[in-house]
Amino acid sequence: VPCVEGQELVLTYSVTWYETSNLFDNRYDRYLESKFFEHKVHWFSIANSFVLCLFLIGVVGVILMKTLRRDFSRYAMSEQEELDSLDRAGDDSGWKQIHGDVFRRPAHLLVFSV
Repeated sequence: VPCVEGQELVLTYSVTWYETSNLFDNRYDRYLESKFFEHKVHWFSIANSFVLCLFLIGVVGVILMKTLRRDFSRYAMSEQEELDSLDRAGDDSGWKQIHGDVFRRPAHLLVFSV
C-alpha cells in the first residue's frame, strides 16, 4: 500500500495464545536456573580485541615516532643548515605555526575571564 501524505495509515498486528501447564508464579523459573547463565568464555573475541589494541597502539607509535624524529632533526640542524632549509622548505609546520597564537594574550581579556 503506497503511503501518501495526509492519508490515514492503519497498523495491525495479531497474537496467538497457547495454553501451558506452567503456573503464573513459576513462569520465570526456566530463566533463573543456573544452567541458563553458564556462558563459555569467547577466547577468540578476547584475543582479537587484544591484537587489535596492539595494532592500533603500534600505528599511533609509528606516527608519533615519525613526527618526533622529523622535529628533532630540524632542531639539531646547525645554523647554516637552517638557513639552507629555509630557502628550500618555506614555512615551518606543526606546532611552530601556532605557538605564537597559543601564548599571545587575547585582545579583550576581561570578556574571556567572566
